[in-house]
Amino acid sequence: MEDITDQIKRKYKYAADYGFILAGYIAFFYILDFLFFGNAFVNVLGTLGFWGTIFVCYYLAVRYRDKACDGHIRFGQVWSFGIWLFFFAGLLMAVLYYVRFQFLQPDYLSTQWNEVLLLAEQMKYSKEQMDALMAFGSQTPIQWVFYYLCFYVFGGAILFLLISPMVSRKKPENNIHVSDQDNTYEPYQDKNNSDESKL
Repeated sequence: MEDITDQIKRKYKYAADYGFILAGYIAFFYILDFLFFGNAFVNVLGTLGFWGTIFVCYYLAVRYRDKACDGHIRFGQVWSFGIWLFFFAGLLMAVLYYVRFQFLQPDYLSTQWNEVLLLAEQMKYSKEQMDALMAFGSQTPIQWVFYYLCFYVFGGAILFLLISPMVSRKKPENNIHVSDQDNTYEPYQDKNNSDESKL
């Protein structure tokens, strides 16, 4: 029987490798949105890409099942793989988020925070609620990167609750095949009777 440590190492390896593929898929739409912000076609494409993530994850989970687990896998194994898949994809995407918030658009987070405060004033938030918002304050790029990473892990866990039942497959039972010669019925014959039949 295969060592459990080898199974875990193989799961991490496949999750890291396929996490790179998933991160590349997500990054493609993220960069498009960044370069062509507000473009209607890019918005539609991004929406389609968002829903397409489900099919990409399903495809990666099936490949993991067939290549790493000999075509059979339990629900919990698929779900665990999905969480790690999104964790590694989130780590790679975190670099992209950090570069954007820290270097490319350093005022992005503060601008978004000011819009939140203006929206809260328009919605007639009470003074206590406004004070709580002000105390919360605008977040740093590192904090936002951490939030995004948590979102990826949590989102992956939820998504793979739906995908895992479709991917999981029971291991076939080992059937012991007995040769046809062993299955044939031969009636009991007395040795003396068999000798007489030859005469």
